[in-house]
Amino acid sequence: MQRFVNCRAYAFDPASRSYVRRDGFVLDGSRFASFDVREAGNDVATVDLGGATVVPAFADCHVHLTDTGLKSGSRDLGEVRDANGFAARVRELPAGEGFVYAANYDESLWRDGAVAGAEVLDRFFADRPAMLVRVDGHSCLVNRKTFGELGLDAALSGIERDPNGAPTGRLFAQANFRAQALFLERIPEALRRAAEREALALALAAGAVHLHAQLIGFASREAYAEEIRALRAMSPAKISPKICERDPALAKSLGLPFVGGDVFLDGSIGSGTAALRTPYCDRPGSGALALSDEEVRTYFGQAEALGISAGVHAIGDRAIEQCLAAWEEVLGGVPSARNRHFIEHFEIADAAQIARASKLGIYLSMQPQFDAIWGGAGNMYATRLGGERARSMNALRSALDAGAVLCGGDDSPVCPLSPLAGMAAACEHHETSQRLTPLEALTMYTYDAARLVFAETKTGALAAGFDADFVVLDRDPFDGAPFAQTRVLETWVNGTRA
Repeated sequence: MQRFVNCRAYAFDPASRSYVRRDGFVLDGSRFASFDVREAGNDVATVDLGGATVVPAFADCHVHLTDTGLKSGSRDLGEVRDANGFAARVRELPAGEGFVYAANYDESLWRDGAVAGAEVLDRFFADRPAMLVRVDGHSCLVNRKTFGELGLDAALSGIERDPNGAPTGRLFAQANFRAQALFLERIPEALRRAAEREALALALAAGAVHLHAQLIGFASREAYAEEIRALRAMSPAKISPKICERDPALAKSLGLPFVGGDVFLDGSIGSGTAALRTPYCDRPGSGALALSDEEVRTYFGQAEALGISAGVHAIGDRAIEQCLAAWEEVLGGVPSARNRHFIEHFEIADAAQIARASKLGIYLSMQPQFDAIWGGAGNMYATRLGGERARSMNALRSALDAGAVLCGGDDSPVCPLSPLAGMAAACEHHETSQRLTPLEALTMYTYDAARLVFAETKTGALAAGFDADFVVLDRDPFDGAPFAQTRVLETWVNGTRA
């Protein structure tokens, strides 16, 4: 046994959905035993936490581990703020592996209003394969050499062309995802595994133990199984793999209770590909749906019949509408009796759609940092959608008040892998009416996240008999200290410090 004293430990009661602050707790091996330290007896190792705050280990309900590692360090273009800086950073990209790859550029944050173009790759790396991926992953840039080698089908949607019909090197929609899949086949396995280890270490340092890992584009069941095995073997973090395929039988064969995640019904707001009911304000069109209504209904119907919880990526209100209409038909307008179906992102939802999602028992896997980065007057959401629509987005409070289950994620590397940053964003939403309390934000990243993956009877809370997965914080964000100033001191998994 171990006894932990002199702390502020927040124990959660699922029945009342409330927290009780304790001043200590006892571990029995890998589990919480008690919150009365006297029950440990005298001959027990004691850890004095010096007044620190203890909360359940965090979950990240939407994370791309391989991409998080690959797109870090010198390959991370997220700090670029103008076209000159973009060119300078691209020129310095590593090319020793025989290819050039970087990501996370975001022109919506550039001060000069410029647009990133593929010509910079042809200027510096005309002789080797080269790709740059936008921060949202829904568009990319390739040089002429890469475009030729990829051999993309001309019928694919999303190949941008100049007035003369020549490819510009900018790819969206189907062409974007096909190009990324083909290009990433060039990444040596050793480099990919190193990237995953880096991402897992980053997650644990941030207190994120429960990782809902998006797995996309593997060629076979065996390849998915090997990826899952490798991720689970390289870290004590607890991996919940989300196979991003419309194949519930595949998930069932792998012993997973859920499937989906980044099964795309639409694209992203930043790339102008999210499917909207009314057009964008700063560009032609209103995006497009990636699947037909029948394809969505078939996917959902198969999942419900097999007892597999199914998820989709739906950002625009048109994509959300397609999703909800399909679920209403498949489920007959009532929640599933055995599955926990979910929508990833759920950004542009109106009040009626929020109410319908709650009525259907659909879990909402949302990313509060999206609002922190792109919300507010004059920022990307307002530019793309106009101020009125932008103010209605990422409606956390409205969804929670409607009775929906909110599950927190960061969509790393789109946003930093930091549940504390996500909680800060939830509490500081640009629209004050959509803000959560600190304890509600914590629950979004802990207990309710555990519910999404059927784990709420063993983790996601400080409770007797639960896995001893917890985080030690340097201050108390539930007693006036802002999340933005709070730091993780220690992360514990199954009673062992990670």
